[in-house]
Amino acid sequence: MPAGAKMSPLFAQDIREHYDDFAWIYRLYWGEHIHHGLFLRGDETPQQAQELLLRHCADTAQIRPGMKVADVGCGHGGTARFLAREYGCEVLGLTISEVQFKAAVKGAHSLVDPAAVRFELADAENYAFPAAHFDVVWNMESSEHFFDKPDYFHKAAAALKPGGRLLVAAWTGSMQEDLIRAIAEVFLCPELLTTEEYTAQIRAAGLHVLHAEEIGPKVARTWDLCAEHVCLAAPLLSVLPQKFRSFAQGVELMREGFRRGALNYSILVAGK
Repeated sequence: MPAGAKMSPLFAQDIREHYDDFAWIYRLYWGEHIHHGLFLRGDETPQQAQELLLRHCADTAQIRPGMKVADVGCGHGGTARFLAREYGCEVLGLTISEVQFKAAVKGAHSLVDPAAVRFELADAENYAFPAAHFDVVWNMESSEHFFDKPDYFHKAAAALKPGGRLLVAAWTGSMQEDLIRAIAEVFLCPELLTTEEYTAQIRAAGLHVLHAEEIGPKVARTWDLCAEHVCLAAPLLSVLPQKFRSFAQGVELMREGFRRGALNYSILVAGK
């Protein structure tokens, strides 16, 4: 994106339509979990890497059996099912996409106890969270899409029980960078934040930041694998609408962002 160029207007409906339209692509290329993978050796399969990231985040947030978790931006429900199955949690998953919501509800039947997860079709920024109800509010690669992050963090703080935890795992970078603004434009993010900006907003919501780390180099391979898929799908892309070709171009922007160090991946845990 040229220096000084303004981003196109963005609305919640655009984000909803994106995840409805791209649901089949995300399931095809990302599998059960729609998020980055943590590549510690470099030879992990995508599923192994994704589960490594989930375990890292869950352990960092000190998730324990019996906890009530709100998975905000739950995608197809893969993470909610994982937390219920592997950690014994009771999980509410929220997604703005009707296609994702239907897939999540269907997927819950694979659990030994399907009642351990519940899904709602909702815009998290306008959702009426019950007060002091959750042990953990979990945001994995969803806060990037929020229009008013400070307001959301206040709502999340109010939804936590005393001693509860907020987990945020997000792409991070400065909107002063042309490349970061271009990434935000392609992937329908009103604004990306730096780790320091997230920390300030979370603290302003009355929470104590207990942990903050940046692991960009350990997740960047996610986008190298995506680029391989895009290359294989090149003949199909030529007959798909422009938004699919723009998405493919966005993959290269993500790779460049991680290579240059302009883009990072941050994990923050805050307590009430």
